[in-house]
Amino acid sequence: MIKLLIADDEALVCIGLQSMLKWEQYNIEIVGIAHNGAQEEEMIDTLRPDIVISDIKMPIKSGLEVAASIRQKYGRLPLFIMLTSYEEFQYARAAIEVQATDYLVKLELTPEALAESIRKAISFLESYQTMESYPKLVHRGNLQAQRDKFFIRLFNNLFENKNQYLLQKEDLALEFSEPAYLVCTCRILGPDTVPPRGDKLVALCSSTVQMAKDTLTSIQPCYVTSLDLRNFAVALPVPEVNPRHWMSDIEKQLTDMASVLHNYFNVTIIGAIGFAVEDPYLMRESYLAARKALPVAVQERSFVFFDENEPLEQEHPLFDFSESRSEIRRAFEELDTLALYTIISKMIEIFEDRPDLLVPATDAACNILYMATSLLADGENIVEHIFENEPEGYRAIYQMHTIEEIAGWLIQFRDGCSEILSTRRQSYKEQIVKNVQEYIKRNLGTKLSLNQVADVFNFSPNYLSHLFSKVAKVNYVEYITETKITVAKEMMMRGEGRIYEISQKLGYESAFYFSKVFKKVTGISPREYMQQIEAG
Repeated sequence: MIKLLIADDEALVCIGLQSMLKWEQYNIEIVGIAHNGAQEEEMIDTLRPDIVISDIKMPIKSGLEVAASIRQKYGRLPLFIMLTSYEEFQYARAAIEVQATDYLVKLELTPEALAESIRKAISFLESYQTMESYPKLVHRGNLQAQRDKFFIRLFNNLFENKNQYLLQKEDLALEFSEPAYLVCTCRILGPDTVPPRGDKLVALCSSTVQMAKDTLTSIQPCYVTSLDLRNFAVALPVPEVNPRHWMSDIEKQLTDMASVLHNYFNVTIIGAIGFAVEDPYLMRESYLAARKALPVAVQERSFVFFDENEPLEQEHPLFDFSESRSEIRRAFEELDTLALYTIISKMIEIFEDRPDLLVPATDAACNILYMATSLLADGENIVEHIFENEPEGYRAIYQMHTIEEIAGWLIQFRDGCSEILSTRRQSYKEQIVKNVQEYIKRNLGTKLSLNQVADVFNFSPNYLSHLFSKVAKVNYVEYITETKITVAKEMMMRGEGRIYEISQKLGYESAFYFSKVFKKVTGISPREYMQQIEAG
């Protein structure tokens, strides 16, 4: 996928650009939205987009200044398409000076003009050797989707341990540097003019969440995560845990956001705010508190705070998902459809005819859903296919108000998942190993222990080791060794440093150990190999 970054200080322009084209038709993924020049440059450094659509005049740093700085750092890529409200020659000339591929006037911007500009940029991309022109290029899928899954796991206590949480946080470049954090759960209500299902509803809700994210992050860094079609969560930093020092500011921030969304989309945003926690790993507690307070927010159609005098525990103990989690994890990892069918059937039996267990049943269903989207290589597409004929698809889980509806949802998920996975077992295992291999190749200079990589992919080390050996026909350690030595030989062929420098780049503890491994694999030492290259 070609990665695109959009930078403009007007939220409406950003929304317009996102919806103006069907980006997937151009094999393009929008990886980020920036609202000032400093944020734009930081996101280019972090996300490594291939194309940047940038406003020329922005706060802190102009788009032209950013483009000039990026040219000095990275050369020809990313490509810039410059936007401006001013149809003046000096801006066009300045855009040419920073080697922008095109210059577009906002007032004249149409889907046809944007598409033509994008096609021009893509033709330039195809003519460049992207991998060599853009050092340390980070190849990710949809970074935002991966971050959403991270927060869903965090809120629903789906990490096996804190170490797994820390590894995935580092891998996704997430920083929790503020003194404390809280979680707010928000719900989109209305408008009545939009049908209860279909593309219009999906477009409205996704645009609403995107503008909520743009509005909130323009004030301070925070994380907005879609939970389903009409519900999203916001992880907000606060100066300390004592609510007296942040309650009024948070309330104003959220109500201002709701006002902006109401003006643009005629929707009502309500929400509940949990308490603050110093350890970001404990944001689940804040999320649970917000969930508990959400019915009050719905009733009052406003933002409410969790009452810390209220016990966090539910009236009925939540379904003890911890006992089933390891079994479900194994079933998803090994695509054991019989085990999955049996586990979910037992849950349905527990919840049937027990209306008092609606909350634990909903939480159990959500946990299974999030495990499926997290652990299966194509999890989200699978569950979308299972619920494709439902008004809001699988995202309707929070809209269900009876135990019968939850049981019906679980039955549909159980039957659909079992049917799909039974036909895809081998292809899915191959895809998992392929994803691990790609991760290894992208991170050859870092620690790649089996435990660490298993944590990154949410697998148990024993299962990953067994699966890797079975599918790749080579064990995990041997694959890493062979891959590193192959890359080392390529680096030597290109003259990319001395032996000790190559060993450092590939994560070896010393040049001596690297030489020992190299000779064991190839039969000759690195020095002898380089001499052969020079002689040839």
